[in-house]
Amino acid sequence: MKEKTMTGGTPLHTQLNLKRRMKNQMKNRMNRWMKHLLQQEQGSVLVIFAVFLMAAFGFSALVIDLGALRLEKSRLVNAVDAAALAGARELPQTTVAEAVAKSYAAYNDVEASAVTVTFGEQNRQITVTATRDRSFVFGPVIGVSSGTVTASATAQYGAVTGGRGIVPFGIPEQELFYNTPYTLKAGSKDDYGPGNYGALALGLPGAASYENNIKYGYDGIIRVGDEIPTEPGNMSGPTTTGVNFRINQCQHSPVCTHENYQPNCSRVMIVPIYDPQTLQGKTTVTVVGFAAFFAQEVEGSGNQNNVKGYFLERIPPDGMEYDTDLNQDYYGLAAARLIQ
Repeated sequence: MKEKTMTGGTPLHTQLNLKRRMKNQMKNRMNRWMKHLLQQEQGSVLVIFAVFLMAAFGFSALVIDLGALRLEKSRLVNAVDAAALAGARELPQTTVAEAVAKSYAAYNDVEASAVTVTFGEQNRQITVTATRDRSFVFGPVIGVSSGTVTASATAQYGAVTGGRGIVPFGIPEQELFYNTPYTLKAGSKDDYGPGNYGALALGLPGAASYENNIKYGYDGIIRVGDEIPTEPGNMSGPTTTGVNFRINQCQHSPVCTHENYQPNCSRVMIVPIYDPQTLQGKTTVTVVGFAAFFAQEVEGSGNQNNVKGYFLERIPPDGMEYDTDLNQDYYGLAAARLIQ
């Protein structure tokens, strides 16, 4: 029986063995060459590896130190924000405002020498700028020993021009005196004109909406310039229920009074000041500002139903959403607000 052959008449198994031997020879030569190369280039490999380690260490150092610098920046931003807000509450008294701003910065570990305070329009704006250096831990390995961060904040102090939580009593524009009682809702129509007793329709008209807005404040936004409908009728029942609800919600000890009350006391009410006019029936009034009153009492029923409150000078209650304006007429309710 004949043995299978490939081209040239050489037996198939002989040719396969030849190819295997050639392949093994090539592999052996390659291994010897690589071994020789490594032996000859040991110094170069070590240098390359050392450079790689230095680069990796330098990158890690940069990440760690820059992360710490960003954290320092965040802390400094919080410090100047607090300083600007605190200083703004003292405006337009610039000397006092600067001293307060620097003291607040000091509370946040910012040295007075690192703080600059400037004032803006009508001395109703304050800008606090501060710098802080931070030494690097790993940076010196790559020749960088420290970094510097800077932060700036601007706050303004202005009268409130709008907000949520407004109570549906309206006060005609007039000269108001602090810690003086005023009638927020009258029992007699003679105080406001036929059909009106000082109540406003915020949002939906009607007794249910009116009572709810007394209890919790209107959840929409009322702004200076808005035209607000009046709420005709005495509505002594909803008035009494709403005002007593606010009074009873105050659980502070000692009991809050108009002379000594907690900032978030439910008895503090924000009401619109409107352009004075003779009211007759259901009409609208134009809001010109906002004022704060301390709910003292609600008394009587029918045409004897009156709500008394003391006029306050204060900032808006905690949690109230509001806007301010430097040029707004001031009715005792003002606030500091970050604008930059």
